[in-house]
This record gives sequence, structure tokens and C-alpha cells, in this order.
Amino acid sequence: MKSVLLQLLVLICPAPHLVPANPAQHFLRHILEPPPCRSAPEDCSQFCTLQKDCPKGLQCCSSFCGIICSLNQN
Repeated sequence: MKSVLLQLLVLICPAPHLVPANPAQHFLRHILEPPPCRSAPEDCSQFCTLQKDCPKGLQCCSSFCGIICSLNQN
């Protein structure tokens, strides 16, 4: 009986770790964060939170140095 209980615990305990994170958080992150930059950023000093924070001709995008204004060209 003890071995059956032990086997059951071994199977049940890891189960919560296999469940992915909350799907709402996953989708909310993609809604709030700008898309990744398509080209390497030229200047990592001009940060933004919204598209309107960037000067004309630049786009707010996510890069290795943060969320910045970039030309964002292919």
C-alpha cells in the first residue's frame, strides 16, 4: 500500500510545474509591449513607452537595450 501511495505522489507532485503560466498574462504582455525591432538599433538613448513618444520617422520597438525609438527597417 505504501509503495502505491508513493508512486501516486511521485506522479501528482510534478504536475503543477508542467502547467504553463497564466494565458491572460501572456496575451497582456504582447498587447502592452511594442513589437521587436526589425533592424539593429542605431541609438539606444531614445526610450519610449508609446508610439507618440517617438519623433516622426521613428517607431517604438523592443530591442536588446530596451524599448526605444528606431528606424525599424528590414
